[in-house]
Amino acid sequence: GLKWAREEGWTAELVMKALNDAKGAGEAAVWNNTQPMFRRVRQGEVRMLTRGVIKEDTIDTRGDDDMEVLSTSFYATLATSMLLSTWASIAIPNMDLPFLRGSDTRFFVTIAIGSTPFAFLGMGLSLPGLLQAILIQARRLVSGEFRDRLIRHEAGHFLVGYCLGVPIAEYKADDAILNACQFFEDSFDTGPARRLSHDQVDTLCAVSMAGVVAESITYEKGLGGYADLSQLQGFLSRATPILNDKEQQERVRWGSVLAYTVLRTHGEAFEALVECMGRGESVESCVKVIEA
Repeated sequence: GLKWAREEGWTAELVMKALNDAKGAGEAAVWNNTQPMFRRVRQGEVRMLTRGVIKEDTIDTRGDDDMEVLSTSFYATLATSMLLSTWASIAIPNMDLPFLRGSDTRFFVTIAIGSTPFAFLGMGLSLPGLLQAILIQARRLVSGEFRDRLIRHEAGHFLVGYCLGVPIAEYKADDAILNACQFFEDSFDTGPARRLSHDQVDTLCAVSMAGVVAESITYEKGLGGYADLSQLQGFLSRATPILNDKEQQERVRWGSVLAYTVLRTHGEAFEALVECMGRGESVESCVKVIEA
């Protein structure tokens, strides 16, 4: 995901000046080394230019993976609660508790366990962000592949943004609550009323698509693209001159191709960045790894 950070003291302008000075001194060759030059790309060309990595069904554009996880988690909770409540109704002895009579203990425990699916549904309706964070944390703990996907996704945003001259303020690549690459808020004035030039939109398309493209290079299918595409749609809608639906789709396809090209061109730097972000090292350390 992409986020915009408010940093005390440091601004995008100051960081860009420092990086540009380092580039002038020959110490930051990768920084801002790619200029977005949009051209119309058809869907068939996307597959060809990315060597089959990006296909029609590569990117989860509807959040199907999230819905599948929610559905699986709910039915697993339902089945488990049914089994445990049945066991409790048989195995738990009636005992006197300070707030219950002995004859009510078994009934209370059984009902409490059986109510778990309703609590799951209630959390999904009232606290969807918290439920999603819990599910992400659970998947991260049980699946090494999912954890690697999270890191690769954010490393994709990081590296492509860096190559396109968008400085990174902070990142969270292995966090259940906030998994995002944070750019400085003044990199683009992204307030809701702000219009964006086509050049800015082109850069945002490549950076936004970089996460799911990075996943797809390794795992053939990108699962984390729904939120990025939803945010990108907001950027596209603020383009000046206005882009129609066909032009927006062309921009997204082109952004996917550019992101793929940057990640493949800097493949060794990307893998080193994945390791660095996996260790939770600082943004400065990540930049040094890229430039090394």
